[in-house]
Amino acid sequence: MFNIKKINNLEEENNMKHINTIANNLVKFARSKHETSIDFQSYLSVADLIEHHQFRAAQIVIAGLDSMPRDEILKIISEDDKVWNTMFEPLAEGEAFAFYKNKTLTN
Repeated sequence: MFNIKKINNLEEENNMKHINTIANNLVKFARSKHETSIDFQSYLSVADLIEHHQFRAAQIVIAGLDSMPRDEILKIISEDDKVWNTMFEPLAEGEAFAFYKNKTLTN
């Protein structure tokens, strides 16, 4: 017989790996920019919020960014469907990031 709690813990652990991968990719991307770049802190802030499961706060920060850093962050998040689908509605094939829609979140 399957232990439901164990299965839920495995799913949660798997989701954490996805979230940590996206957060790490955002940090790597930020570090590829110069620290004096106006968008440097935005990348780090979004990475930190995602890593700590503050998805609603990350949505708010992303929405307030200029189009270039916003699209770069959305592109990195879109690399993992689990994280993307946690935060945003799925995009149609070939649809531009400009048409992204936040999911309604409460955190």
